[in-house]
Amino acid sequence: FGASAPRMHLAFVLLGTLNAWLLAHALVRSGVPSRGAAIAAIVFTLTPFVVYVHGWTGTLADLLTLGLGLAAFCAVRRSLETAHRGESAASAITSGLLVAAALLSKESAVVLPARLLLAIPKGTSPGKAAAAIVPASMIAIAYLAIRLPVLAHSAQIDSAYAWSIAHVPARFADYLLFPFVPPLLEVGPLLTKSPARLAAATACAATLLLALATTGWRRPIVWLGAYAIALAPVLVLGTAYNQYAYLASAAGVGLVAAAWSSLRPLARNVTLALAAIAIAHGIAVMSRMQAIGTIQRHLGDDLLAALRESTAPLYIAAADPRDAWLPARLLRGVDAYRGTKFSGRVHLGEPPEGADGQLLRMTRNGHLLAQSPALTPD
Repeated sequence: FGASAPRMHLAFVLLGTLNAWLLAHALVRSGVPSRGAAIAAIVFTLTPFVVYVHGWTGTLADLLTLGLGLAAFCAVRRSLETAHRGESAASAITSGLLVAAALLSKESAVVLPARLLLAIPKGTSPGKAAAAIVPASMIAIAYLAIRLPVLAHSAQIDSAYAWSIAHVPARFADYLLFPFVPPLLEVGPLLTKSPARLAAATACAATLLLALATTGWRRPIVWLGAYAIALAPVLVLGTAYNQYAYLASAAGVGLVAAAWSSLRPLARNVTLALAAIAIAHGIAVMSRMQAIGTIQRHLGDDLLAALRESTAPLYIAAADPRDAWLPARLLRGVDAYRGTKFSGRVHLGEPPEGADGQLLRMTRNGHLLAQSPALTPD
């Protein structure tokens, strides 16, 4: 599908819809009324982390990991609900195979066995619970044993994956507060925002936990624990990325849906208000991503026209310094567009002094304007 943007986006919409359905199905299997599960799935799709994953075609691994993880969750529930030993064992093995497939999609799927603990109802015997999740756990442990040497030295492969335990508090704050900081597009710069915005977001997160606490002190602890476990592999990184919180978003929304019937009216109203803030943020992210898609189309079309008109190297720089990240994001690593190869003719940034080539400025709407006549060496 990658050769056609509409087909690729359609594939992602279908995968995202499937994941929302799987989330609703998992909630129903966990005892949440079908109407509440459906509403939770809709809220899930409208939250900012999820909108970002469904709207960008660089997040296939995240879509697959969550879908396979939710399917594994349902397989564990089936393993625990059946009285037939053969069927129970088959479902447990199926869950393990689904986790294996998720690990082939994304390394952060190592957290899935811990997430499967949420599928175990209260009162389940320890032996039966262990049997249901042992296959998935063994596969995750074997995977870690194989991959640990590479993961331990990931910074040598890419500096973006340099990790430290010291990063955990800041990263957890990033992912916890981001849904309540509209209209921020990406989570990375969150902690650079004004103290007032951060304080308001912190108040929202604390209010959500207090609302859950009205049903008992264990529930907010479980919510925080499940959210943190879903993020565990990325909390040690130096930078936060939206797609990393896709699994955590499913856990956060799902656990609130599971608690809904126990919430008092005031706690329900507070939770609805917080959900509205997160949805407003999701809609803002959606709007911004659509605008970036238009910019990308304008940039690609103008770039093809410039390549046809000139054989000189082209240098692309943003007209507004605040937009410098856009051409870098849209062109770095791209060597062709609509069948036309750039063949080293397109470069990011200002041309070096005395370089032979044409400088094109990208305007805020993505169009390219010639900054000056073609540059020639002295």
